[in-house]
Amino acid sequence: MKESPYVCDRNISCDDPADIEYNATKTWAIDRLDIPKTPQDFKRSLVLRRDFFRMDAYYITPTGNKLRTRNEVAAFIEANPKYQDVKLSDFSFTSPKVMEDTIP
Repeated sequence: MKESPYVCDRNISCDDPADIEYNATKTWAIDRLDIPKTPQDFKRSLVLRRDFFRMDAYYITPTGNKLRTRNEVAAFIEANPKYQDVKLSDFSFTSPKVMEDTIP
């Protein structure tokens, strides 16, 4: 049997109530478990499309550029030697799954 990927920490119990409750007043999405950790100084941004059925993933560089594809990430790394230690495999443009029962 595979161990649960969810771990409670921060001195709380898994039985404690959630910070927010799942309901249809907000649009909810679930990211995949194998998304790599975003490299230091970069930010991963998720934008919900107007149709509410999909999200787009982008990365914001430390210089404020918005990267939309792996090719753009590769070009940024190549053009900025300071970030040569950043691996292309640390970027995932896989979009989270929008929960259909919360789509307005």
